[in-house]
Amino acid sequence: MFSHTSVAHLAIFLGILAGPFDWAPEAEAQAQDFRIETHVYVGDEPDPISHAVTLFAAGVVYDFVDDPAQTAVFRHPTATRPGQFILLDPGGQRRTEISTERIERLMKKLSRWAEKQDDELLKFSAKPEFEETFDDSTGLLTLSSPVWTYHVATVPAEQPSTLARFREFSDWYARLNTMMQATPPPLPRLKLNEALTRHGVIPVEIRRTVSEESTELRATHLFSWRLSRSDHARLDEVRRHLANFDKVENKTFLAHLSDSSVVRGQSQ
Repeated sequence: MFSHTSVAHLAIFLGILAGPFDWAPEAEAQAQDFRIETHVYVGDEPDPISHAVTLFAAGVVYDFVDDPAQTAVFRHPTATRPGQFILLDPGGQRRTEISTERIERLMKKLSRWAEKQDDELLKFSAKPEFEETFDDSTGLLTLSSPVWTYHVATVPAEQPSTLARFREFSDWYARLNTMMQATPPPLPRLKLNEALTRHGVIPVEIRRTVSEESTELRATHLFSWRLSRSDHARLDEVRRHLANFDKVENKTFLAHLSDSSVVRGQSQ
């Protein structure tokens, strides 16, 4: 994606991740439950390189990645408390916790750092500027630039509140993904989420092309407006994991993760 020197420097920069942040469960306002199933492909290859299911349930978001098996639980920030991700490693029976305040502070530092680098992609990611077009008749949204381009197939969002919840999670997940995988700043994806909200649409397919990459990434999103019995069973399992897994510091958790990168359509 960008130079080996930039990758090394970025990984070192993101290595400042600190210790855990405590979270106490609180009652959430009732909201419509829904799910998103995401497949990520390289170009037009028929087999996905990544599969995930994201469940929005009772004001909390649960994101399940298949390979390697990982789970993220997201509680959004409010006026009285910061938001939080709880990351679960089912294989190692470990969990760690990261506040949105910590993520936001790191993203601001990262963007200031990236803006000063010579690498074109890093500089663009720190302050992206797109030419935007939207076709009301087809729902095709395009954000284009010489460095980074999105072509997005969309459909109208049935409820503004659903779109708002999707955008909030997607924004924070993009920031988390940057922290976890030492990628450039997530502002291009945040720009896309902003455009989706402005047009009142949700994405069903996202095609992303980056000038320094030889292949296009394609993510498909299938939205369903109710949770299945198996979805509820997964939620029950996560609650058991939250109660029983060993809580470790962020650095310890990251050190035990697989070296393989998981490419997520939600966060690209």
